[in-house]
Amino acid sequence: MGYILYRDRTKPSETDQEMWDSPLNSYLREHNMGRAGTICTLSEMIRHVEEIGALWWQYTDPTQATLGAIRFINGGIVGPSLTPLIDTPELFATVAAEGLRSWHTLLAADAPRRAAYGDDHVDLLLPGFDFGEYLFEQEGTRCVFIDGTRRTVPAGTVVAMLVIDRVPIYSPPEHFGLRGYYDTESRISTTDYFRQAAAIQQGWKKAADAAAQPGRPTTA
Repeated sequence: MGYILYRDRTKPSETDQEMWDSPLNSYLREHNMGRAGTICTLSEMIRHVEEIGALWWQYTDPTQATLGAIRFINGGIVGPSLTPLIDTPELFATVAAEGLRSWHTLLAADAPRRAAYGDDHVDLLLPGFDFGEYLFEQEGTRCVFIDGTRRTVPAGTVVAMLVIDRVPIYSPPEHFGLRGYYDTESRISTTDYFRQAAAIQQGWKKAADAAAQPGRPTTA
């Protein structure tokens, strides 16, 4: 497998060997990830996001990220879901992981899948994720932040992005299991796209609300 190597933007004089041995690149190799993203189970995705979500801010291009955002590519006619801008690497990772946990909980309640594949059916599904970045090129862009404020983002600001895609394809319960183009075990759910979008948004909001109230846990 070939690997994409990411340069740590906090170390301008980083050597090739140091880049190879850096925490992010080492983690990706150890988990057989050729890039900062992969197709995996939801439980694995949560672990990856918790491990390298905050770290990713140091490796964005062309400079280190100072803001973050998460994009969820919904299925069907449901448009993508996008978080407001997030101020810190730690909150970025927390919001992302809480959204994924909420999504996992919803998908785990899919009765036809449980009947077909057992109690662990949710972790037979294989969504995908990728870390990336977005560069603000225009001066004076006004944006909504995770705390509800509106602020001006300077030109040249790099935003660390997490994009979640390959959402489970919706099938009406009465059609679940019928032969089709997709593997039912890893790609099909009877949970519709609107509910999937709502679940991940609820997780994001839960984490954001907890961050606004120090001492309140983000998970039950």
